[in-house]
Amino acid sequence: MHPGKCGALAGIALSAQFLYGGWFLFHGLNYWFAFYRDRSIEPGPGLVPAIAESGLMAVVKALEIAIGLALLADVFAALAVVAAWPITLTIAFVTASHGKPFGIGVAIVIVALNALMSFGHLDRYRPLLAWNASGGSRLGPPRHILAAAAGIAAAMAITYASIVLRG
Repeated sequence: MHPGKCGALAGIALSAQFLYGGWFLFHGLNYWFAFYRDRSIEPGPGLVPAIAESGLMAVVKALEIAIGLALLADVFAALAVVAAWPITLTIAFVTASHGKPFGIGVAIVIVALNALMSFGHLDRYRPLLAWNASGGSRLGPPRHILAAAAGIAAAMAITYASIVLRG
């Protein structure tokens, strides 16, 4: 979405960006300023109350504010769209998991909005989507395979060591 280049898809994607930015900013700020009562984060069973009780919700809401501001200011917007995906998918999963039409509708709309924003910034993501951006392994096949095996072995060793150290 470049200035002066606003075709139909770019215009729709930009509209989605401003709507989503406003939504993220409003809901992120609501966590601290309580513009409305958000029953989903009140104590009780379920994923969202557990995230709220753990303190992780404060991090999520701070991210929503940062993402919302970036989308509204159109600054680091392509990065903000990528950062929004995990939050979007979590919200979609939680709202749709209740099986109610409204929740399923919300899930569809927010995933569609994030997808529209993503397509609007596709030119910035294209290099990330290249199968082999460097034109081949930087290490050569034998060293590449050895390095990958070493990475897996190190991850396994660290995991098992942490299990032992935890007791």
